[in-house]
Amino acid sequence: MHLFDSEIISREPLAAEIWRLRLTTDTQFVQAATPGRFVMLGLPGFGFDPFLLRPFGICRSGADWFEVIIKVVGKGSRQICRLRPGERIRVHGPLGNGYPDPDLNASEWLILVAGGMGIVSLASYIFNTLKNGFSLKKTILLYGAGSKKELVLSSEINEAIISGLEVHTITDDGSCGRQGLVTELLHDRLQQRPRSIVFSCGPEAMLKGVQKIILENHCHGYLSLENRMACGFGVCLGCVQPVLGSKGSDLLGNAKVCTDGPVFPAWKVVF
Repeated sequence: MHLFDSEIISREPLAAEIWRLRLTTDTQFVQAATPGRFVMLGLPGFGFDPFLLRPFGICRSGADWFEVIIKVVGKGSRQICRLRPGERIRVHGPLGNGYPDPDLNASEWLILVAGGMGIVSLASYIFNTLKNGFSLKKTILLYGAGSKKELVLSSEINEAIISGLEVHTITDDGSCGRQGLVTELLHDRLQQRPRSIVFSCGPEAMLKGVQKIILENHCHGYLSLENRMACGFGVCLGCVQPVLGSKGSDLLGNAKVCTDGPVFPAWKVVF
């Protein structure tokens, strides 16, 4: 990880209060930006309003750039999204531990379960797979959101379909795909593909449901947590998450989501 000032290459609105920023970086950063890792972003220089950097998942990267997708939820994210191309931004990262290599065998499938802005974390896996020249023929994306207006990256996901990605959407109001919760789609797919590995990112309530389904079906799964973070490197303890010490154990411990995660085996997380 390293701390540096980056230049904003482009800023693009994707939906109401959701922006895509493309930022300059170097080869060392790009090589380290594996799927599921994140950065802390903030205004350049030293200030007190806001004082802390904000965490955002790395969506994808190129030879000398990377992208983040930001939903405006407060002062920090709003100030970042107001920055224009050519302006500078403070970057700390890449941080955390991302998704493992699923290493699928002949009978296994990979199911990606995204809720809301959790699509950013899982899109990083999709984009990285395509960038490295691998197929998505045994990969299924289950994407849930409140409404059609909240679904982002539609054109990029459609391009991934050409490379074999199977996509199913679901919305709370039924404005895109069927009406319901993304956990319903996961339950259905695991009935059809019981030998699957699950990667998931989204709100805690959704992750609880995903975890329950993974454990009931005795399949391997990984959850990317979205706990609030203040420092990003394990000092402040603001993102601590209760976890199990070992599989099948009742022994509780605490993990720092920023350094031990944000991706954890599904069995390990205690909600």
